[in-house]
Formats: sequence, structure tokens, C-alpha cells
Amino acid sequence: MGVVNPAENAAEPAADGAAVEITGLTYAYPVGDAPALRRVDLRVEPGSLCAIIGPNGAGKTTLCHAIRGFVPQFYKGELTGTVRVGDIDIADADENSLARHVGYLFENPFTQMSGITDTVFDELAFGLANLGVPAPEIRSRVSERLDEAGLTDLAVRNPFHLSGGQQQRVALASVLIMDQPVLVIDEPTSQLDPRSTEEVFDIIARARDAGRTVVLVEHKLGLVAEHADQVVVLDGGEVVVDGPPAAVFGDARTTAHGADLPPAARLAAGLRARGFDVGTHLSVEALADALRAAVGRDPDPRDHDDRPEHAGPPEGPLPPVPGAPDARGAGEPLIELDDVSYTYPSGTRAVDGVSLAVGAGESVAIVGLNGAGKTTTVKTMNALVRPTSGSVRIAGVDTAGSTTAQVSRRIGYVFQNPDDQIFHTTVRAEVDYGLKRMKLPEEERARRVQEAAELTGLADALEENPHDLPLSVRKFVTIACVLAADPDAVVLDEPTAGQDRAGLDRLADLLAHLAERGRTVVTITHDMEFVAEHVDRVVVMARGRIVADGQASDIFTDDEAMSAARLAPPAIVELAGRLGLGHAADLGTFVAALRRRAGRP
Repeated sequence: MGVVNPAENAAEPAADGAAVEITGLTYAYPVGDAPALRRVDLRVEPGSLCAIIGPNGAGKTTLCHAIRGFVPQFYKGELTGTVRVGDIDIADADENSLARHVGYLFENPFTQMSGITDTVFDELAFGLANLGVPAPEIRSRVSERLDEAGLTDLAVRNPFHLSGGQQQRVALASVLIMDQPVLVIDEPTSQLDPRSTEEVFDIIARARDAGRTVVLVEHKLGLVAEHADQVVVLDGGEVVVDGPPAAVFGDARTTAHGADLPPAARLAAGLRARGFDVGTHLSVEALADALRAAVGRDPDPRDHDDRPEHAGPPEGPLPPVPGAPDARGAGEPLIELDDVSYTYPSGTRAVDGVSLAVGAGESVAIVGLNGAGKTTTVKTMNALVRPTSGSVRIAGVDTAGSTTAQVSRRIGYVFQNPDDQIFHTTVRAEVDYGLKRMKLPEEERARRVQEAAELTGLADALEENPHDLPLSVRKFVTIACVLAADPDAVVLDEPTAGQDRAGLDRLADLLAHLAERGRTVVTITHDMEFVAEHVDRVVVMARGRIVADGQASDIFTDDEAMSAARLAPPAIVELAGRLGLGHAADLGTFVAALRRRAGRP
């Protein structure tokens, strides 16, 4: 956000959006063999929303840094070309001017926090106070932003005691409240539940509609297609495609350069490959209409998905938990939680009477809205958190009599924020650290480090400093650390956050690899598309409790559970609902039902 001189910047009204004009921009960091940006020419119109997409490592965050002036004023390095925001040449602007004209949201919400406030209210007020805004106006603007971001109930909470998704909303609100004419927003929804993601996009769109210029890096491409005016594909630091959403997502160069497609467009591609004559569609509704035409049926009102909007968790009693599958079907229970509750010292009850059994070799996804108690629940599994009441057993042994180190050797945990886990200066040393603690022979340690690095795509990065790697890659560093230790179970907390298509495919391969080795996997994620494609059993949490537990296809069509947890179904489930094709949570099942409907073999 930057510290500015209050005397120079007292209470200015928000300026109209300014154009962002980039000409011939090439930039190389002080370390590294190749430029991070190459000859970038880009114009973002005033009052428009421009989404920057592409594979991780393409230069998206570096481009954001250049617009804000962090490059090269903070990160140094060699820069040629120009970046202008309105009438300001970024290279010549001082920090006061940059802070007033360009708001910036970092990829990691932990980076955004001031670190000197005790409440969410004060965190939002910090920047305004720094600008010398009068106290009554601060109170009014903070209250308005808290309400807009759905944070009013958290106003007196310490921002560092919130879940990752809640912190992400606080970070965004702290930027929006400053009313700069240009907003640069890097991955604002990576840790948010699906409905919160939609709400954040609505907030960003309202900022655009109010005249502010928005440059947005985002992997949630369905919402990008819905809200963006302009989409830019970066690859290798170069602009390879630039245009309106329909043109960009219909351009073969987009996927050829490693960018993903909106879920509906990916489904359409899969259907075309299976002989259904549908074009490229950016929404499930449009794809459903195209499929009706393709199978020779007129629209039928009964086909449309009339399930209720999942606007928020109900205030009354939560729905009963449907019968869970027998965990022993995948082997004897490895992890058992028996009526587990946990209350933080602040008095917040994060987990409330959770009972759960996960079988040896089973893969389970735990889903739900931010603050539902998911992370606290899985931390009880490896004794990072000790239950306030109830018990946790690993292979039948109560963890109350074991140290956290002892339990962690059987239940490996990958933190939501990789920076909570990384502390060495090379990837190799980071992955090797736990193996040294296990007193394994050097040759065995070297073999495990190499195998884990290859599984996680880090074989060429073993000598790099993990702190210099992108957030998405740092997540794989922490996963490699756990894989190398070879525990009986791996708990992954938000591994899909911020991952591009290649990263998601690598995660899917890892889950398959662990299944082949008979390892148990528990995954917390907000990516319902990933869950539908790669996980069989889903546990839904809301308000610290389990509200549903069953097969993915059953959970995603359980209106009551989905509503309680504010979940949106995957695109394939929504499409099946619109076409009246029943419970289809994967493309194979959907295509089989569609062929029967169309009378095809």
C-alpha cells in the first residue's frame, strides 16, 4: 500500500479510471537467465476490467508489479520501455503518487496485512488514516466496505486469526477502500469458497462499473469470461493473445500457450471430441442450449436446473448428515475422529462434534465455505491441534498419548500457506530436512528427494531458493517435503489454490500416484471441478460440523447440503441438471446419458 505523507494527500475524492498504457516493456530480474517480460505492448481502457491469464511463470505477477511501480523501483533489475497510468510515467513517479493512483492486491493475503493492527476494522482503516482522512469519514467508509465484503461479523476479530479465505477478503477490502483510479489485483479468489468467489467478482465488477480501471490476474476463468471486458494471454513474458473474452477463449493459441479455458468451454471441447456438434461456449446455459439443438430436442422448461440459489448458510439447524460410505470399503480405518470439538482461546468454536472415519488408501475431499472449520479439523488429524473434547485415533491408537512429531510421521500435513512451512535456502535442503530428522541414510535421503522432486515437477529447481519461486510452485515444494517422508496419509490444505492447468494436472497425477501406493489422501479445496474429476468421496462442512458425507455425484446433487455450505456444483453437474440427465459428475457418465437421450449408440 505504501506510506504516504498525510499533509500532501488528505481526503481526495476517488478519481475516474485512468488508462494503462504499456509500450515495448522488457524487464529482467537481477537474478535469472531470461527476461520475465518481453516487448509487452498493452492498452487497458479507462473504466474497463482487463484479465491477465496464462500459465504460472508467464510473467503475470511481474506485469502487475510493473504497473504499480514495484518493478524496477523495489525489485530492481533492468527495464526498458514505458508504463503509464493516465498522465503518470511510472518510472518517474514517487511512492506518494503511486500509492494514490494505483491500488495493489498481492497474491498472498498474508503479504497484504499491515501487521500492526489488532482488528479487521483497524486493518481497513489503516490506509485511510495514513492519508489523513478525518475519523468520521474513516468510520463511515470502513463500515461500508465491511458490509460490501461480508466482513461485518469479523470486524473485531484479529486479521491473523482468520482463515485464509477470510484474510483474502480483508486484503481486498483494504485495497478497495482507498479509492484509487486504477486497481491491480493479483489472484483475489484463490482461497475463497465458490459463492464467496462470485461475490468478490461482483465487488470488483462494481468498482469497474463505478469508473475504476481494473487489471486482474485470475484462474477462475468462468467468472473472467462473464465479467471481463478484455482478456490478455501471457506466455514466456509476451502477450500472445489479446481481445474480448469470446475471441480469446475461442482462439486455439490460448490453450496452445498453456492457458486454461472456462469450465463450460472445456466441457464443450470434451463433447466435440466425442462427436457432439457444439461450438465454443463460455457459460453452462449457452452450452445446454447448444446441446439441445445438437441432439434434436426443443428446449423443455422441465430440463432447466431449478435448484435454489445457494445464497448462504441457513440460520436454523443444519441438515442431518446423510449416511456416509463405509470407510472400511477402502481398507481398515486409518483416521478416526470421534465427536471432536475445538474452541480457540479467543472463544471461537471452530469444530463442533465432528465424527469422521477415513479408510486406509481412501481419497477424500473436505469442502465448505471459508471459516467452516475444515483446516482446524484436519489439523487435529496429525496433532497440530489437540481437540478440546472428543478423540482422534490413528490406526486405532489415540493421539492423546503421542507427540505431534510422532503423529506427523504417519499423517503428513501440507499447510495452506507454504510460507508457514518453508525455511531453507534451497529446495533440496527443504525436502531433505525431514529425512535428516528421521535419521535415514544419506543414499536413501538422496533417492527420496529426487523422487519427490520429479513427482512435483521440481527436478530442475532443487538448487533454487524456494522463497524466490512463485506461490504456486512453493506449494509443490511443501508437497514434496511430505511425499519424501512417505507417511501413511497425506493431508493437503488448499493445494489447488492459484494453480494453472499444468499444476492441476500434476496434482491429479499425484493423487493417482498416492492411490497406487495405497496411501490415504485428505484434500481441502474450493475447486469443485477438480473434486468432481479426481475424488470419489466428499465431506461437506458448515459452521464447524459435517453436514454431508458421501459419493461426489450424490453430494453435488444434494440441494440441502450444497445450500448449507454455500457450494456451487461443478459445471458438469449443473449441465446435467439443466438437461434433466440425472446424477452425472463426470464426463463419461454425462456422455452416456446424453447418448441415450439422443438415441445414439
